[in-house]
Amino acid sequence: MSSIIKNKKIMTFIYIGIVIAILITAYFLAFRETKPKEGVIVLNGNEYFKLPLKQEYNDEGFSFMVDDEEISLDDLDYDIEDDINEDVLGQYTVTYHVNFEDKDYDIKRYVEVVDNVAPDLVINQEYVSKYYCKKEDKVLLDYRAEDNYDGIITDKVKEEIFADHVELSVEDSSGNKTTKDIPIKMINDEDAAIIELKGSEIIYLAEGSKYVEEGASLTDGCGKKQDDSLEITGNVDTSKTGEYLIKYSYTSAAGVVTSKTRKVIVYAKHQGDHKTEEGKSIYLTFDDGPGAYTEEILDILKKYDVKATFFVTNQFKKYVPLIKREYEEGHAIGVHTLTHKWNVYRSVETYLKDFNDMNQIIYNYTGQRTKIFRFPGGSSNTVSKNYSLGVVSAIASRMTEDGYVYFDWNVDSEDAAMASTSKITQNVIKGIDSKKVPVILMHDIHKNTLAALETIIKYALDNGYTFKTLSTDSQTCHHTINN
Repeated sequence: MSSIIKNKKIMTFIYIGIVIAILITAYFLAFRETKPKEGVIVLNGNEYFKLPLKQEYNDEGFSFMVDDEEISLDDLDYDIEDDINEDVLGQYTVTYHVNFEDKDYDIKRYVEVVDNVAPDLVINQEYVSKYYCKKEDKVLLDYRAEDNYDGIITDKVKEEIFADHVELSVEDSSGNKTTKDIPIKMINDEDAAIIELKGSEIIYLAEGSKYVEEGASLTDGCGKKQDDSLEITGNVDTSKTGEYLIKYSYTSAAGVVTSKTRKVIVYAKHQGDHKTEEGKSIYLTFDDGPGAYTEEILDILKKYDVKATFFVTNQFKKYVPLIKREYEEGHAIGVHTLTHKWNVYRSVETYLKDFNDMNQIIYNYTGQRTKIFRFPGGSSNTVSKNYSLGVVSAIASRMTEDGYVYFDWNVDSEDAAMASTSKITQNVIKGIDSKKVPVILMHDIHKNTLAALETIIKYALDNGYTFKTLSTDSQTCHHTINN
């Protein structure tokens, strides 16, 4: 009898074990069936990609995998975002976002816009004339360097003189280098010549305007005038846009040729719309900052709930982050210049590089690029003539064509001329009273400007004026362009 009971207990344990095993198996099967499927985004191509400057970016796309099975993009909810600017050097990101079965997946690709094109180094002579006159071993060199991103960089060319040749080398801001050799030829003093252009090396002309040949001067190696022997070739057709070269050359009795070229660029002229505005409006504008007094100026503007327009630079790097505060407090941001150096007027390309570099800094702090700007020195400046003839007119046309709007001013506070606080106040109030729509020029880098600001604002508000910010829709305030 005890044997039977014992066997029954064993069977009971066996049955219980079988039931537990069945329950465990069923649990895991159910869990496996209900467990959500996991997906993964797989980039086509490389995660890090270098894009040559000014080359259009073509995205290689991605695949979406679930349990090693590719899901068709037609069956997915996804989007691709990027902040790439092919015209500006820098690092950018492409973000891929997928929503699959109520779960979000993200992955990034990193794109670096790089300049891998070496500068163009043009040498306007077959060899170097080495001769002995007033100074021994005097070497005459005539060359020009231009880069696809940096513009004209002739001043960056390095010269190294060897016994039988001269080595010229130039490197752009991205490290691309061009090196050329010119052989040295010993010649008599009377065969050496120097050609100097009269006027600018680069001239910008609007389509349909008149080209005036300014000529060049020619002297031999010892400084004797030889202008009558100078030959000028090439022509400029201002009825057609394009680049034209005028060549100035001299051939000595020994057959030695010396030459120099001038580039004339004929561009299609574009003019922006001139808008009109009614009412008692004031545009308060600040140039050259952010600087040491910008924060206190922003405090005053905030106190009176007044909005202004800041044409910013990258001159004072300690204060550049204030661009973020200017933007967040409702002020308008425009490009003034990156460095505020006059050499931005060497060419249209040089100006555009400076402009785009500054606009990128604005984007870094505000999340968007601006469409408004102010020329260094204003559009009427004549300093630019020292760099390129007609360059401001060409820049204005190019920027207008691309949808940008520039603003000058019709009320000058004279704070840039270090006027006193009372003089600044007097100048601005007089301008407010005399102009239909005052566009006031001030600078947020001068202490006297800060001291005068509150009085100016109180006067304007007490007399019923409204402060506005400039935009592409504002009435334009343009000086007469003198170059």
